[in-house]
Amino acid sequence: MKVHDLVRTDSPALEPSRSSEPPADSPKFDGRVNRSVVTRKKIVTALTALIYEGCLSPTAEQVAERADIGLRTVFRHFDDMETLYREINSDLEALVMPMLSVRLVGNTWQDRLLHCAQLGSELHDRIAAMHLAGEVHRHESPAVAQSVMRAVSRQRELLMRILPAPIRQNTAIFEALDLLMSPDTWVRLRRDQQLSAEQALDVVRLGVNALIATTD
Repeated sequence: MKVHDLVRTDSPALEPSRSSEPPADSPKFDGRVNRSVVTRKKIVTALTALIYEGCLSPTAEQVAERADIGLRTVFRHFDDMETLYREINSDLEALVMPMLSVRLVGNTWQDRLLHCAQLGSELHDRIAAMHLAGEVHRHESPAVAQSVMRAVSRQRELLMRILPAPIRQNTAIFEALDLLMSPDTWVRLRRDQQLSAEQALDVVRLGVNALIATTD
């Protein structure tokens, strides 16, 4: 199973002379800004596409080739690869946050927890490749490391809101639930154990039900 089946010499450019800049309200200025926005988006899209295709650590050269632009153009828009990863992290946050705000349904906390597991599995499928890329780069990129830790904190905070106090205070059960519903577990089930999304969700549900049954 490929990664995308789960869901998906550098030289900085010289700054243009200030005196050559057209007035901010001129059509020429507007056209230059629009081209800059389009080019920047092409670079981000190229990096994201490479990651979802299984290239978890693309080089600047690969990004430039995929975006069909020169290498100098990449570094005209982004100071370095760290800056570029920070940009795709922002895009990833924009994708993730609406899914995290979905209202959980269920008459009991157990029902809501299982609904959370289902929504989490759908999210993990969508961002599996980005998660794996994050694991590759977290030790060399402060921006990526912070993004990974934010994702971990968000899941733990969500569990804290769902679970009743006795379970929140039971360290072993809380940590087991956190691990079971994590993207790391999902990737293991889908990629390494070759399970379908439905099969993987069945495994997660079984584990969740087994854990919470011990608290009855």
